[in-house]
Amino acid sequence: MKKVALVAAAAAMVLPLGLGVIAPATNTTTAFAATKKAAKKTTYALQSATKLKKAAYHVKAGRPALYSGAFAADRAKVTLSKKGTLKTGTTYYATKKIVVKAKATRTSKAKSVTYTYVKTGNAKVKGWVAAKHLTAGAAKKAAKRAVVQKSATKKVTTTATTEKIVKAAKAKGTTYNLVSAQTIKKSAYHFKAKAPAFYKGKFAADKAKVTLIKKGTLPVQKTFYATKKITIKRHKKTVKYLYVTNQKTKGFVLASKLTAGAFKAAD
Repeated sequence: MKKVALVAAAAAMVLPLGLGVIAPATNTTTAFAATKKAAKKTTYALQSATKLKKAAYHVKAGRPALYSGAFAADRAKVTLSKKGTLKTGTTYYATKKIVVKAKATRTSKAKSVTYTYVKTGNAKVKGWVAAKHLTAGAAKKAAKRAVVQKSATKKVTTTATTEKIVKAAKAKGTTYNLVSAQTIKKSAYHFKAKAPAFYKGKFAADKAKVTLIKKGTLPVQKTFYATKKITIKRHKKTVKYLYVTNQKTKGFVLASKLTAGAFKAAD
């Protein structure tokens, strides 16, 4: 009598909600099934069936399986057939739940499993899903998007700030103690290896200081003419810079990077 009452309860819960005609779970093969790969089906003993107050749920991670349910008419049995999967970022509404008895296997004992009947707001997706995969509450797409956008904005802002600091540091240059400064006889120079940097020199008016601000690198295969020389104190060592020009290019270059003489293609 208990099983009959349970079957009746399941029927009363399912039929008014448009799940289709309840029929005994069988292995009958139809013409349609012959042309399409059969869905994986599992039949369970039905322990309870309950209506729920409509509530929102979402999936936190993964893609849990979604099943259709066929309830037997004459016994407390339900057959679940896989029909698809649920996804994250979507809100599902639960209206029913069932508890079934999963049979023991070689690796696990018999246990009770709860399945919840859910559907999307437009009812295009609906079916049974293991309750353990659901989290109460609507999916917070907007909040997640806002966090991502905020993170991206913060990253862009941080990058822009770093670039500004670097540019400001380059524009500001580096100040050194000026040991000596003199005009020299105009002489030709060139470089053999990597193009060296050249700098603008800003001399302090009231003390022996010079600030070197990078302007760029010397153009290749050119002859440069030196007309001035300065000696500065850098890292406790004295270092010499030559002031060179070539048309629009002009500035101080580390003397050790230059070779005396005009540039020749054979170099």
